[in-house]
This record gives sequence, structure tokens and C-alpha cells, in this order.
Amino acid sequence: MNGMAWLAIPAALASLLVLARLARLWPGLRPLLVPWALVVVAASGLTVAGRPLLPEGPLGLVLLLPLVTLLVRATVIVFDLLFRRSQGETPPSLLDSVVSVLLYGLGAGLIARYWFGVELTPVLATSAVVGAVVGLALQDTLGNLFAGISLHTAAPFQAGNWVRVGSHEGRVDEITWRAVRLRTWDGDLLTVPNNEVARHSILNFSQPAEPHSRLLLIGVSYETPPNQVIAVLRRLLGQIPELASEHEPVVRVVAYKDFAIEYEIRYFLHSYPDYRRIEGEIHRLIWYHFRRHGIEIPFPIRNVYLRTMEPGAQHAEPSLRLERTLRGIDLFQPLSDDELRLTASRFRRLHYAAHERLIVEGEPGDSFFVIDRGEVEVSKRFGGRERSLARLMEGQFFGEMALLTGEPRSATVTAFSDVDVFTIDKAGFLDVLLKNPKIADDVSTILSERQEAMNQAQGELTARFEGSSRGEIKQHMLGRIRSYFGL
Repeated sequence: MNGMAWLAIPAALASLLVLARLARLWPGLRPLLVPWALVVVAASGLTVAGRPLLPEGPLGLVLLLPLVTLLVRATVIVFDLLFRRSQGETPPSLLDSVVSVLLYGLGAGLIARYWFGVELTPVLATSAVVGAVVGLALQDTLGNLFAGISLHTAAPFQAGNWVRVGSHEGRVDEITWRAVRLRTWDGDLLTVPNNEVARHSILNFSQPAEPHSRLLLIGVSYETPPNQVIAVLRRLLGQIPELASEHEPVVRVVAYKDFAIEYEIRYFLHSYPDYRRIEGEIHRLIWYHFRRHGIEIPFPIRNVYLRTMEPGAQHAEPSLRLERTLRGIDLFQPLSDDELRLTASRFRRLHYAAHERLIVEGEPGDSFFVIDRGEVEVSKRFGGRERSLARLMEGQFFGEMALLTGEPRSATVTAFSDVDVFTIDKAGFLDVLLKNPKIADDVSTILSERQEAMNQAQGELTARFEGSSRGEIKQHMLGRIRSYFGL
């Protein structure tokens, strides 16, 4: 053994110490420590024994095997580093295993061919037949293996994600070469073979990382206006702090079912596993809020009612309110009790949603409105711009001139909130006038007094009525009413 060989041994030992130190600083280098130590020991032993570093025959394996192991592990470390730089994450363990197996196979083939002189062509031909037989016998196992490789390459989910695979749902605990292990909602461990995962669609609830949305459906009685239900549900959702504040919940009507109006609630949350607790809280609060606001959640049944009633009997309470309101309106004060009840029976009760228009300025109409519940806004166009004039509330009315004379609407009336109104049209009021034509005379007197007071309040008289007496105005109004109703 010459002097250079003796110098190489301390150098190799020094390199081993340096590698051990680096492995403490960078744990990723630790897989290289054992094979490099074996290489140093084998090389030192061969040097001391006076043998060449790579002796022919089986003895050469003493150095070749740890050297191949060292090269494979170093290659895998470089592969992991490049993968992290390109993908931004650590490669799956299965991918590392596949790369390692391929490299070990390549190393074994090179040793057999160039060190022992084994001709690989016949071996490969024989292995093809054996591989076909083994492949048929291990079809499911190999299918799981290649499906696992595909899953690791495409990476549709990662450990810790909540996913749904076919009919299975849970949190991904582990991804192996054979199967995916899911932790179910019940805390059980479910193993799904990779080939089954690859055959089904995969829904990942954890990606992307933006707030996740979910839908809730609830049926509400037809008796409650949709705007009221939507307002109650929105206030309810505002009381749940776990919802994502950057996205407003959405509530809308989606269907009219046999026994209920169906509403859809779309809410947003940051953590998907919290949805069960959040939905439980939403359902709990719905009962209390609906109870306070008199909103009914109907049972899934269908009732058939067979009954006989007088016209308007199903609205007895609203009719009583209407009669009391009509007694306070000057237009209906000349009517007797029987005539007032007859007039009230000709009214219909209508519902309008907030921001709906009841009447539009300039359009023809023949309906008179009395507000039962809610509030409306009266507006008129001046110089091409809409200006608000007044707000009318429960017990107030509008549309009397259209009812009595058929003149176009002089203003636009819009529901400021959800509104219930009583309305009567020309045909309904005609029945009252035909029973007592004298009512037209009394109503014309009231309208003429109102017209005169309006003109005086404005400080001017219109050209048509300028210089006219109250009697002339009354006669003019009476003529218009009789002409309009054909009396």
C-alpha cells in the first residue's frame, strides 16, 4: 500500500465527519450518512487489505452496493429539491418510493451487465412473460399502485383536506401506494382503494382556500309574504359570528311546493368542518325567530277543506277594519250603514312587496286604494326628475279621482315597505251607485269642496274654474261622475 492510499483514508474519514456535521444542520442530508459511512469503511478495508477499490467478482459488491445506495439517495434528495422549487410543496412519499425503486433497478441491471457480464436481453424476454402472469394475478394491486401514482401526480387533495369520493366523505389522513385513508364524521377510519378513488369524481371541500359556501333549504307557509321571511332570515344570519364576514349571506325564493314556499339560504364559512355546528345553530334560531314573527313552517301534508261560507267570510277581521276605516273617509260619510257594508264587500285585499309600484303617474286607472298595513310613498315628476311628495300609512287612501271620474293618475305611488291594501274599482262602486244614485250628488259636493280648498291653498284658480261658484264646480264634478258611470 503506497503513501497516497494512506492519505486517502484520513481524508475519507474527515469527509464522513463533515457530512455528519452537515446532516445535523440540514436533516435532509441524513439519508446519505449511513451509505457514505459504508463506502468509507469498505474503501478503507480494501485499501488496508491491499486490494483494488473495485475488485472483480462478488467482493466488488462490498463497495458497489453502498455506493449505489448513496447515489440513489442523493438523486432522490435532488429530485425532492427540484420538485419543491417547481410545485411549492414536498413530493408525495409514494412518488419518492417509485423513483427510488426505478433507480435501484437501474443500478442492479448495470452491475449485473457490466460487472458480472450477465446478458440482460434473455432475462428481459423471460421477465416479460413472467410479468404478464404476475400482472394478471396482481391486477388489483397494480391498479392501486398506478392509481396511487396518478393521484400523487395530479394531487387533487392532500392530507388534512376534507373530501367526498363517491359516496364517502371525510378528512384525508394518509395517501399510500394502495389506498387513501379517510377519517369520517363519526371518527372512524375508512380505507378506500386507490383504483376506486380514481374511478369516482373527487370533491375537495378544502380547496381553494377561499370561504366555502353551503346551501340550506327551508319551507315556509304561503300566508307569510316572502319579503318578511327574507328579512327575518337575514337578521338571523347576522347573529352567527362564525360566518365569513366578507361575503353576505344570500336568501331567495326558489320554488313553490305543494304545501310551502321554498327558500334557499346560501351562507359562507372559513372552515368546512364547522358547517354542521353552524347549520345546527341556524336551524335552532329559525324556530325562535319564526315563532316571534308569527311565521309558520308547515308540516309536509296536504289538507283538502270542503266548506261553505258567505263571500268575504274568510276575511272577517280585515273587513271589519275596512269598515271602520271607510267611516272615517269623507267620501263615504254620506253612505248609510247598509250601503257602507255593501261598499266594503266590493273591496279586494291585495299584497305588494316593498318597492313595487301600485300606480304610475299618467297611466289610466279606475281603482281606489285604502292602506291596511304598511307604508307607501307618493312621488311626482318635475322637470324630468322624480320628487317625493308624501308618505301615506295605515288608514290613509289614494286614487279617488281615478275611481270616480277615470282621469289618469296624477302621481306615482310606490310601496315603501311590504303593503296590504284594500282596493275597489269602477265595476265594484257602480253596484253601490245603481242602488242609490243620490250618492253621486253627495260625493260630487265633497269633491267640489276639496277642489276649491286646494285651489285656495295654492293661491290660484285654474282657468276652467276661474270665477266659478262652488255650485258650478259641483255640477261639473257631478256631470263627470254620471258620465263616467253611465248614470
